[in-house]
Amino acid sequence: MESSDEEDVGKHRVHLRPITLRNAAPVTLHLLPCEIPVNRPAPVGRFFTSAIRQGPDGLEVSFRGRSLRGEEVEVPPGLVGYVMMMEEKGKVLVGKQDFSEGSEHDEEQEEQELVEPPEALERDFDRFIGASASFSRFTLWGLETIPGPDAKVRAALTWPSLAAAIHAPVLED
Repeated sequence: MESSDEEDVGKHRVHLRPITLRNAAPVTLHLLPCEIPVNRPAPVGRFFTSAIRQGPDGLEVSFRGRSLRGEEVEVPPGLVGYVMMMEEKGKVLVGKQDFSEGSEHDEEQEEQELVEPPEALERDFDRFIGASASFSRFTLWGLETIPGPDAKVRAALTWPSLAAAIHAPVLED
């Protein structure tokens, strides 16, 4: 029997707001080896980032009394990372959008506000996401040790180059 979470996943459709990718401000990211069940701003710069120090084996910091070890990880060349946020349910950006580069309607699109959606777009299973920030590197933290080369995030970052190699044309001899 499926849980209600699994049932909900099958019923959602996620739509990306491409215009948000253009205006995503760069941020500093930390990928922690834990879950923090809070979703609100926190004074990370004041209490966490300021405590990071360079140790003999990489970066070191303490979080809630636990020792973390970390290192900077670069996003693969030619790619950009985005922090995505789910829009509030029932609020969508309305109006026809032209996502081509250099559109003459760019300023007009950027000034559009969130308004109540027209009934045709109002579906329980539709979700809208947009980029709230961008990054080209992040700090990967491990509990007591630096995450090794077999860390899942490292495997994910090698996928774009692997996919490009797999799909590259094969030259005949």
